[in-house]
Amino acid sequence: MNKLVLVTGANGHLGLNTVRSLLNKGYQVKAFVRKTSDLQGLANLPLSLSYGDIRDLVALTKAAEGCEVIIHHAAVYKTWARSPEEVMEPAIVGTRNIFAAAVHAGIQRLIYTSSTYAIGTTTNAQTILTSKDWNQNENVPYGIAKTKSEQLAWELADQHNIPMISFCPGAIFGRYDYRVTPSNRMVLDMIRGMGMTVEGILATVDVRDVGNIHALAVEKGTIGERYIVTGQNHSMKEVGSIVNRLTHNIVPHMPFGRSINIGMAGMMEMVAKLSGWTPPFTVGMAKEYSHRYAQFDNSKTIKDFNYRFYTLEETIADTIKWFMFLHNIKLSKEVADQFKPENEWLEMKNKVSQQQPV
Repeated sequence: MNKLVLVTGANGHLGLNTVRSLLNKGYQVKAFVRKTSDLQGLANLPLSLSYGDIRDLVALTKAAEGCEVIIHHAAVYKTWARSPEEVMEPAIVGTRNIFAAAVHAGIQRLIYTSSTYAIGTTTNAQTILTSKDWNQNENVPYGIAKTKSEQLAWELADQHNIPMISFCPGAIFGRYDYRVTPSNRMVLDMIRGMGMTVEGILATVDVRDVGNIHALAVEKGTIGERYIVTGQNHSMKEVGSIVNRLTHNIVPHMPFGRSINIGMAGMMEMVAKLSGWTPPFTVGMAKEYSHRYAQFDNSKTIKDFNYRFYTLEETIADTIKWFMFLHNIKLSKEVADQFKPENEWLEMKNKVSQQQPV
């Protein structure tokens, strides 16, 4: 397995897990990252770095030369932006550029990372969405960007005859998140005693699973297929209950109606606009998830990749362990003893510290 795989967004939460999965499977990895990005998660990994922005076609084309497979993760993951263009423009321009680079390099397979945001949610708790569904009523700039950019990707794949697979992960929780993504922030706030839950159903997935499946897709998966990558469908309240059980922190559940949640989110946005604070809950998120049901059928993914997903409790436990390590969060000794950091994390931290200028 000595194929050379280009991974865009390799220093992001998902990217850091994907490159590790690829390396564990024996692939050569070229990480496409910006020079200004935080690269500590890539420290001392046996891969090559190629610098550039996804909107820079020249840099991206150069990076793709000699590669056989591209995994396209790079995106702006924000659920709150002062201007939607912060999220939209990199998604659309980046998609056009990745296909131009793939055509130039003669790429054998392009693995495109979308999101269940591009599939949507429903008002019916009994409805299970499939990969054939598309979001028709998106409220969050990130969701609009994911929907439009994936649709564009399929058009370009057909136009240029590029062998493509797309993945639609749910809310990704887990390790190697240095920036704290909006998904992981939900758990981090709960660990810190500041989180809450609302009525609704959410589909989550362990970042290790998403990284593993992207690595498996270098060889497996049907070209032209759209795969849902989620672990379980469960209530938001269940996430809070598991965090409570594992950390003994109280996670309040807000059993309010949808209109009240939207109003509360609106007040948070007003504060954010005045202070520069990033609100944990936006109007778009309230419209998308409060009293809405994000339930997905992942059976095709399980079958085609012969895969078993981590349980929700395993995923949340790993997320707690990561954030206790990264942010030095103080919980009781009883809890801390259950979530000791992995040796690799400690070694990585020491190596990064040694590289810092005195």
